[in-house]
Amino acid sequence: MGLSPDEVRFPMAHDWSDRPKAEQTRLGLMAAAAAEIYEKGYHAAALSDILARAGATKGGLYHHFPDKRSLALASMDFFLHSDLEQMWVGPFRTTDDPMTALQQLITFLHTSGALEDGLRHGCPMVNLSEEMAVKDELFRELIDRVNSEWRQAMTGALRRGQESGKVRKDIDPEAVATFCLAVRHGVLSQAKIAGDMNVTAKCATAFFDYLETLRPQE
Repeated sequence: MGLSPDEVRFPMAHDWSDRPKAEQTRLGLMAAAAAEIYEKGYHAAALSDILARAGATKGGLYHHFPDKRSLALASMDFFLHSDLEQMWVGPFRTTDDPMTALQQLITFLHTSGALEDGLRHGCPMVNLSEEMAVKDELFRELIDRVNSEWRQAMTGALRRGQESGKVRKDIDPEAVATFCLAVRHGVLSQAKIAGDMNVTAKCATAFFDYLETLRPQE
């Protein structure tokens, strides 16, 4: 995929050196908040740790965000969408062979070492969903939007595959996309609980077998 493990860790690294100073501060706070929330959870992520990580002051924080909730929503909205676009949405916007695209993406994640953070912390979207979706409607809506973007991209890729003859015409693209999304979310959670990356390898083998059944049988 042309990416290094550091480039696909959540939140992905960005170069904001050409942005105005105030915007650099705001984006730096958002990156620090996203990292702290991913590693510790929303409730355990302390503003003092976020400030230290960002190298910012309380004055800088409250200039841009009225409270921790607003910072967290802005941070997770930005980084979940940007990371999803890079890894899970962009590759499926134009392809008509989503099975191969998924296999290549998952293989890259395994062979590059990019899943090490996932073994320690799980999936940032699943973590946020489990902690906040039933407690805060704005967080639930955010997670639903992010999920919908991936599901729609995958559904579109499967439909193009049906038109080009690379995907079986008797499958329901939206149902398959929803299932693939559920698999993607569940694998890292299982590996995190087990503390064993072999769990993801076994899931990948079974999932690859399933993806092959989506191709027309000759």
